[in-house]
Amino acid sequence: MAIRYRIKCPSCGTVSNVSGNGPCPRCGSLISVETPASFSLYRMGDFRGSATGLSIYINNEPYGQIGNRECLTFPMPYGEYLIHIACGMNRKCNDPVIKLSPEDPNVYMQIRMKAGFFQNSFILNRADPSTMPQ
Repeated sequence: MAIRYRIKCPSCGTVSNVSGNGPCPRCGSLISVETPASFSLYRMGDFRGSATGLSIYINNEPYGQIGNRECLTFPMPYGEYLIHIACGMNRKCNDPVIKLSPEDPNVYMQIRMKAGFFQNSFILNRADPSTMPQ
């Protein structure tokens, strides 16, 4: 599986998947995936809710959706980021804050759905790089 980068264009704000540096599909400005740090999200395969995409929010800004068994990498500068996952009316998430730094430049996280009586919750756990799809 090739690495898919999820980028938000700094010029127009369009969120898109790219495989490397190139132009924004909407405005044409150059998008670079070369940043000092990144974090990867892997949505673990699960039959519950597999037909719907989970919405990704980073620091309360939308970053599109992630599908079932999909892995995305987000190139980001060093800093702290609040990660939130939602789907429709399901808004319960453990909302981890990750810190990208020179000591820890690459963070890997796995998303799983925890079934509830009235609503489901989304659990994000830090993962070992060896457990992520390649």
